[in-house]
Amino acid sequence: MDTLLQDLRYAVRGLLRSPAFTIAVVLTLALGIGANTTMFGVLDTLLLKPPAGVRDAGRVQRVYFRRPNMITVGGGGGTAFASTSFPSYEALRGVHGFAGVAAFGGGSVSIGTGAEARPASIRAVTASYVPLLGGTTMLGRFFDTTEDRLDAGPVAVVSHAYWMRQMGGDPEVLHRTLAIGPFLYAIIGVASPGFTGAELDEPDVWLPIHQAAPILAGRDALSSWNWFWVETIVRLAPGATAASAAAEATVAVQRALPASPVPLGAGPRRRPLGAASDQVVLGPIQAARGPGMTDDARVALWVGAVALAVLLVACANVGNLLLARALRRRTELAVRAGLGAGRGALVRQVLVESLVLALVGGAAALLVALWGGAAVRTWLLQSPVPGASVLDPRVLGFTALAALVTGLLAGLAPAWQAGRTDLSGALRSGGRDVSPTRGRLRSALLGTQVALTLVLLVGAGLFVRSLRHAQTLDYGFDVDHLLLANAQQRGGNVSISRQFAASPEGPMDPQSARLLRMREKIRANPLVAGADAMVGMPYQSVIMLSIRVSGRDTLPRLAGGGPFMLAVTPTYFATVGTRILRGRGFTDGDVKGSLPVTVVDESFAKFAWPGRDPIGQCVFLGDTTCVSVVGVAADVRGRSVTQAQSLNYYLAFQQQLQPSQMPLDGLVIRTRAPAAQVEGLVQHALQTSEPDLPYVRVQTLAERIAPQWRSWQLGATMLTLFGLLALVIASLGLYGVTAYGVAQRTQEIGVRIALGAGRRDVVRLAVAQALRATAAGAAIGIVLALMLARAVAALLFGVSPLDPLSVLGAIAVLLAVAAAAAWIPARRAAGVDPMVALRTE
Repeated sequence: MDTLLQDLRYAVRGLLRSPAFTIAVVLTLALGIGANTTMFGVLDTLLLKPPAGVRDAGRVQRVYFRRPNMITVGGGGGTAFASTSFPSYEALRGVHGFAGVAAFGGGSVSIGTGAEARPASIRAVTASYVPLLGGTTMLGRFFDTTEDRLDAGPVAVVSHAYWMRQMGGDPEVLHRTLAIGPFLYAIIGVASPGFTGAELDEPDVWLPIHQAAPILAGRDALSSWNWFWVETIVRLAPGATAASAAAEATVAVQRALPASPVPLGAGPRRRPLGAASDQVVLGPIQAARGPGMTDDARVALWVGAVALAVLLVACANVGNLLLARALRRRTELAVRAGLGAGRGALVRQVLVESLVLALVGGAAALLVALWGGAAVRTWLLQSPVPGASVLDPRVLGFTALAALVTGLLAGLAPAWQAGRTDLSGALRSGGRDVSPTRGRLRSALLGTQVALTLVLLVGAGLFVRSLRHAQTLDYGFDVDHLLLANAQQRGGNVSISRQFAASPEGPMDPQSARLLRMREKIRANPLVAGADAMVGMPYQSVIMLSIRVSGRDTLPRLAGGGPFMLAVTPTYFATVGTRILRGRGFTDGDVKGSLPVTVVDESFAKFAWPGRDPIGQCVFLGDTTCVSVVGVAADVRGRSVTQAQSLNYYLAFQQQLQPSQMPLDGLVIRTRAPAAQVEGLVQHALQTSEPDLPYVRVQTLAERIAPQWRSWQLGATMLTLFGLLALVIASLGLYGVTAYGVAQRTQEIGVRIALGAGRRDVVRLAVAQALRATAAGAAIGIVLALMLARAVAALLFGVSPLDPLSVLGAIAVLLAVAAAAAWIPARRAAGVDPMVALRTE
């Protein structure tokens, strides 16, 4: 122990005598370890650590439905779906393998009305939800089964964060109410700090699911098998396994299915549960793990691997710096060896010095992760997650371990060299490096940095190109000039027992009537070029009806899904910028009582009536209602950026073709200026257009599409960030190696200049040497990049994993940075006085 303390004191004194070297190494390690600390915190939250406040989380499982007959609409989910219908949840309650079953749904709602209206997130849960997870309150209580009923008085529990943020931590909060939709909810409790349930994000308000269903999903949400709006969690019974419980649950759900198909209606993610081949699958409570990992989680894993590559670059750089320092101290080490220090003592001294630097770098890494990592955590996790902090004990432990391993890795090369110190050779050389072995070792470390950096730059290029390709797609809409507005989620202003009000256009629910009034008012706004209302908002809801077409028994099943229905008001196509290729769109004459008409998209016309004129053909809704095709519209991407061909058809909303009226979802508004510039002004105009209006949510169409770009944005942003970080570290390594090589060759340079070599020749010689080392590392990096690119091919879009532009661009950037990093010390060396250089020892 005394010897170790002595080595420690000696190492600290030596490092304090070289502040520039120490600061350079600590900063390099801080960046490398800090990146890994940040990514470990993200991956721990997403994939490893259960949500805060969950009791015995290993026994809690998410329920998924594997539906082989369902066409996936949207990206990245595979065929295992977490969303299901409320009757499916009720069928699971009798499964013996489950000690508890709970359902939950969520969304954004309006709290308050008029100018006081504000958006808030709610989580609608069954009364069994909180007891199953083990959640608690800090004030009051959660609701029970007597309050989770349609005929019970409306009650709510607010989250701790919402209580502090919006209510100022009012201790009398249990005497207050919240105006949500058409009802006043009595606050009966405040959840414990950080309790998020089975999800990572903390909602503003918790509501009983029976009371919240009309607000979130409409009148029939609790009874329809076709409205997939809830997710289910279960707690396994003692002795039950996930496999046995899932098999029992599959039988229970299939037995509970209606004997005959239920007519399809409108609503979010509406698809029939399907055939008896549907299978219940259980997965961990961490949603990102799923039965199939989400795209976000896969990207986060890759970014974690990228952070590890950055750390390896940092290790190689620090190893090179330590090696150069050890070579400069060869005379000192030789003298110590001559005075009796064994090779083990010399190796130990170098390793202790490396570990001291790594531990200091680890402490600095916590500051990097705390300051710079906050943005990364928010970006990857999408919302603040209670308990996700750099000061988490698990994150602190990882940082300490990373610092220890980094110190050992970085110190291996200089320790090995110290153990091979040649006493007489070191004293004769005067500290100069005359060993080709050591030169090769430095070159190998430099090549490692270059190779890994190139891999990161190629990956960044692939994701940037994928994102660019997605953002410049032809979506079939005028994306830059469209706003989407929702005054309330479906059913938000309609009680379950309320009948539709009469209107001049026929039976009309209040939500639809309100949206039509808002449409007329916003059309008069000088900022607006057009506005229409619709059922089936882009990137929001999917609606399918049982249909058939004239001349065909069946329609083809396309990978993009369909046929999907959209009901729109007359000028819709002109408003959104979707071209009519043949025939006409809708007119003001397409109203109730007139000939029922439809417009189909190009894919629908092609596959339904190949080689025939679609104009005048019939689309049958139900058994007898013929809706005549009057136009063919261009294909659009209205549900998924990556969707293949899908079938879509449009109905005139005013014709009221459905026996049960489908309320309008919202407005689509065409702006004269770019939509992002006038978004706030249009939102204000809509919010003040009607008294007692719920909060009006307005988004640009680009904002609505953006979540589907998320995995490419994550990859592009994070790989570019870490790639640039690795490039900076590698350039510092190149600079250091070049500067050291020049210093070792000072006498040679002096001789060359004395014999007539020009300063440009000296600069060219040094830069060429650095570029040769860079090119050798780049060659290895290209091989690694191409191998790894194939592994991420599934995460790319519209770009080959062997994309030459990404590879060549990365090589060009790397060579340019290498030339710049080598030019600075080379230029300094070229300015040396030959007489001074010749006298250098």
